[in-house]
Amino acid sequence: MLLVCGAAAAAQTIIPIDQDRWTQTMVWSECEWNTNDSDLAKGFSPFNSLVQTLQQCDDDDILGWAIASQQSEIGASSVTAFGSATSEAESPTAIQTVAASVFEVAFELPAASDFAVDGVISVDGGPPNLITALIRFTGPGDQMIFEHTLVGTGGPDSQVIEEAGVLEPGEYTLYAYADFSWANPIDVILLGEAFFDFAFVIAGPCPADINGDGSVGILDLLALLAAWGTDPGGPPDLDGDGNVGILDLLALLVNWGACP
Repeated sequence: MLLVCGAAAAAQTIIPIDQDRWTQTMVWSECEWNTNDSDLAKGFSPFNSLVQTLQQCDDDDILGWAIASQQSEIGASSVTAFGSATSEAESPTAIQTVAASVFEVAFELPAASDFAVDGVISVDGGPPNLITALIRFTGPGDQMIFEHTLVGTGGPDSQVIEEAGVLEPGEYTLYAYADFSWANPIDVILLGEAFFDFAFVIAGPCPADINGDGSVGILDLLALLAAWGTDPGGPPDLDGDGNVGILDLLALLVNWGACP
């Protein structure tokens, strides 16, 4: 899992601008030219998708299947996504299979935000160079913040992702995909898969400022007390332990006053 962590601000810190999230599978063979399935996210609502394609000739000598999935969600202070692409083909003559899960979300940050990244991408099997997993994060002016790419070499491989830094106000884009595309295998059985998995959570520079007015004071204290004992999944749960309690109260009092 890719995790960008920290206490999130109560006000909306991620403002979605555009998105392109989809899954697709395709299979071609000599007996049936093109069989496919696809799904496309609409708007910024949660996307839960599973598409699959199976093709087999009457004489059973050509077989191909492909599966792609994605579960992704865009929240006020978090973005989460898992995407996978898996495919297998067997042929004495000719066949092509494609499986892809693509995630792209552009959003605006109105205020400076801290982030830390911990994640993984993975590929396994198939022929070299035709299985890919990628996660990329760019900022204002298409500035590259980080990019991690993993290309299959025929066996299992994974890459751990660790990043940290501060994001200035501006427009950012999260992009990830898992892809397996193979054409014209001859007399072999191939199986390949790739996946990405991440959660992106951003933290304002003053997480104890629950109401977002630029300082930690009585209104923030009242908001914390009103949520006492609950599990809000963000402020006022300042220590991130899943409930609002004495440690959150102490964290608020330590940060009393104007935000830095």
